[in-house]
Amino acid sequence: MTAVGRQRATRAAAAGPDMQPWRMLPSPALLIHTPARTRAGLLTDLQRAAGNAAVCRLLTEPHRQSPSVHGGGPSVSLHGDTTADYNGGISKWVPKSIKRATGCTECPDDDPCVHAVGTFSVAYHANVTITMPDVPDGLTECQQRRVRTFLRDVLTPHEREHARRFHTYDGTTTHRVDFTGCGMSALQEHLQSIHDTEEAARHSAADSLSAAIDPFNRPIDLDCQD
Repeated sequence: MTAVGRQRATRAAAAGPDMQPWRMLPSPALLIHTPARTRAGLLTDLQRAAGNAAVCRLLTEPHRQSPSVHGGGPSVSLHGDTTADYNGGISKWVPKSIKRATGCTECPDDDPCVHAVGTFSVAYHANVTITMPDVPDGLTECQQRRVRTFLRDVLTPHEREHARRFHTYDGTTTHRVDFTGCGMSALQEHLQSIHDTEEAARHSAADSLSAAIDPFNRPIDLDCQD
């Protein structure tokens, strides 16, 4: 994402000898603020000099605001984009023992009470992509050097810090499971609950860590000479 804001100086072109008369007419705003008698005489003189059509265009032309002028030199603001694609976790269940058990209530016949002991692990990984902005067009060599220095020394480390924080999602967790419930379907639901709760927490924590270093707005001073 790149946002570029540059100030551009503007100037009026000088009137040449072949310029058509109506292009040198006074502005509508000037006529509006002219006293009535003076305005009537001025319009009569203009009609003689430039013609009725030119004066009509002058009076019907919409008023345009003058461009605003801001102090300071030109600058540009550039932003990188770092995103994370979380794998959601890859789980593995390693049973140590699964036995028929008692102590469950109202288990259906096809899901009898079982007691399961084992290890449940989940491997998490984030694929992180860093996209850096290009050097804007239309810059002098000196300005290009300043932009490249900013990209290398300021923005790239910032985006890499985003990546580092996203990668706090990575890792493998291990849970010892000692479960009693109605059959393997209940065991599966129990393991899935462990997985979903943990994944959501890791995902949210990594996102929050990354968001904590934004917004990051560092304008680049382009007021330099080659």
